[in-house]
Amino acid sequence: MGTIGKVKLAALEEAGEDEIFGMIADGKNASDVIKRYDVGWHLFHKWIAAGEGRAQRYEEAKQMAGHFYASQAQKIADEIHQHEASVNSAKLAVDVLKWKAAKASPEYDTRQRDVAVNISVNDLHAQAALLLNSVEDDVIEGEVVEVEDDD
Repeated sequence: MGTIGKVKLAALEEAGEDEIFGMIADGKNASDVIKRYDVGWHLFHKWIAAGEGRAQRYEEAKQMAGHFYASQAQKIADEIHQHEASVNSAKLAVDVLKWKAAKASPEYDTRQRDVAVNISVNDLHAQAALLLNSVEDDVIEGEVVEVEDDD
């Protein structure tokens, strides 16, 4: 790493985790932090990986940001009754905040999970043939008798 990279990492160290992760928890994203401290993604994530337990604390800050976004969505949804004309823009804002909350903290991910089921007809036929072969001796032979209705 060059001198410039070391200087930029030192700036992150000087700012400290409380400052940086506080920004994240308050709803700022990593791009905001990177812009403020004039570092790139690579150096930012190198800084996160460098500190013992820092990655875990970063994840906790993102989870707190998820709570922040969810509370902002709730606030907008609650206030919409006062401004009926802006329902569509408020709904869009709530949807964006819900998306941001889900990205920051998976517990807020409300998307339906699709379950894919694949059924092979050939496998079903093979299973049916095996079943018929296994009960072949249990079949009772008989004759069909037609019954007429007395009505």
